[in-house]
Amino acid sequence: MISARPDRSLLAAAALLIGCLLPSTCAARPAPAAEAQAAAPADMEIALTPRRPTGEKVEAIDITLLIREPALQPGDTFLSMAIVRVMAPGALKHPETLVAEDAAGALPLTIEEDPVDPSDFRQDRRWIAARASQGDVTVRYTIEPRVITAATRPGPLIDTRTELTGFYGAGNTMLALPVSGWPRKVALTWDLSELEPGARAASSLGEGNATASVTAQNLNNTFFMAGPLRSQPEDGSGPFVTYWMTPAAFDLDGAADWTRQAYDYFNSFFGASDTPFRIFMRTTERFQGGGGGGFNSFIFGTVDGEDRDPDEVRGLLAHEALHHFVRGYGDGGGAGGQQWYSEGVTNYYTVLLPYRAGLTSLDHYIDGFNGYAKSYYTNPQSNLSNAEVTRLFFSDGNAQIVPYNRGPLYIALLDAQIRAASGGELRVDNLIFDFLESGKDAADGVALWHDLVGIYLGEAGQAGFRDMMEGAPLDLPSDLFGPCFTAEDRMLQNFVIGFRPYKDEDGHTRAGPIVPGTPAEAAGIQRFDLIENPETLEAARDAAPGTPVTLTLQREGAAPFTITYTPWTPPRPGKQWVRTPVPEEDCNL
Repeated sequence: MISARPDRSLLAAAALLIGCLLPSTCAARPAPAAEAQAAAPADMEIALTPRRPTGEKVEAIDITLLIREPALQPGDTFLSMAIVRVMAPGALKHPETLVAEDAAGALPLTIEEDPVDPSDFRQDRRWIAARASQGDVTVRYTIEPRVITAATRPGPLIDTRTELTGFYGAGNTMLALPVSGWPRKVALTWDLSELEPGARAASSLGEGNATASVTAQNLNNTFFMAGPLRSQPEDGSGPFVTYWMTPAAFDLDGAADWTRQAYDYFNSFFGASDTPFRIFMRTTERFQGGGGGGFNSFIFGTVDGEDRDPDEVRGLLAHEALHHFVRGYGDGGGAGGQQWYSEGVTNYYTVLLPYRAGLTSLDHYIDGFNGYAKSYYTNPQSNLSNAEVTRLFFSDGNAQIVPYNRGPLYIALLDAQIRAASGGELRVDNLIFDFLESGKDAADGVALWHDLVGIYLGEAGQAGFRDMMEGAPLDLPSDLFGPCFTAEDRMLQNFVIGFRPYKDEDGHTRAGPIVPGTPAEAAGIQRFDLIENPETLEAARDAAPGTPVTLTLQREGAAPFTITYTPWTPPRPGKQWVRTPVPEEDCNL
């Protein structure tokens, strides 16, 4: 195992400059008041009670909120809740049943709704106070899990659903929250009396009942899960816990244990996090989305009975755990143009740190970076500017993956340049540590990074950063990854199936949404096409690049027909790195 954290003592002079790049970083900070905060009562209480009136699946969840002294005036907007959030419907089907009361009795509320959003991205509902409130206000309402069919569109994993005899959901679709008064100290309690004996509950806030100081955004990004929960570790203790209900068809327990070891290393590398990280796995009958980050947590989906590559699962979990440390800058949390940093740095460390921790091999390390390079060189959108990537992020699949591949290669290039400029004394790690420290108060993360690159590499480094942000091709040297690897020029192709196959209610394989601009779309494959020979798709993955595949398809009301297409990107020139005879102990990774 390689020493986790580089020595910062060599950066004394630079640190003085970095510390005052932003005026707020030079200001005196108030002394902590942990004892007073611990003694203070919660500003808001949330009680969740899942209901199973027939003794089978959860049919409803009663929610009670106690908001302490909101001091509402007539006409004040009190609560807000999603009607739709990124294609996921809110779980409150009957908004008129939400009621509030205070010391004076029933608190009348009027409802206001946003116009329908044709894109199903965001539509909210608000409750407005009809009179002034007196003292604390209690709010009660009941939500219902979403009914899922074969036609349900995949989307972010924030909707409220049942699984086995339990349920899961996210604050985005479950909670009606006050619009003002944040941050708050919130106490969460569970009543599991209607669930089966031994039922457990967990959330992004903690195992079972939990208390945390949070913002409204934190609560909206909180995941909730209750029922026959399993966990790794089994008792749900420690700084890193994975939860699930349905037994996986792959070695989830082993993947969770591996990721917990990686997380321990991440903690020593970045400096121990004071907030535990939790991963939730939800299981569905068919594919309904990949994964998503939350407040100090992550949720990912898997299909019941579907085997998964252990490396793929470990990489997914490590990547999301690293987001906990890499974060974003300002208030963006990694979105809104920040993917060049948040996904770039996270993908870089997803490959590097498990190797440094002794959890992966040298071959696995270079395979990871060669995978980024192959995707970078074969993606027709790799030269988009960061502004264009942001604009097209949710509408163009090729644009969406640019930060995930160009980003880690740019960070690797910075590492090579900083090592060369410092005679091997410094790494890109040092720059990233400084960015994380100063970025807590940064109003402009791009400007901060630009300044830091100037400290480490001068104007040449700043020009390279500006070029990358404008989409200029990366000039990756042969010794990018040190003395143990050298680059070879190759013609590269990536396997691109163009859709995700899924099983329908009858167990038949069908095509999911077709990715625009792919060979599958050009060939005429359509969403919901029944694939009569799905085994050919699996075989195609292992075929030589450029090998065509013939699918036998069936559409409603038509006879079976065949379509032949090539599920590969066109050949493009690029680089792949291969091993040199240098001993591994001299790789200096």
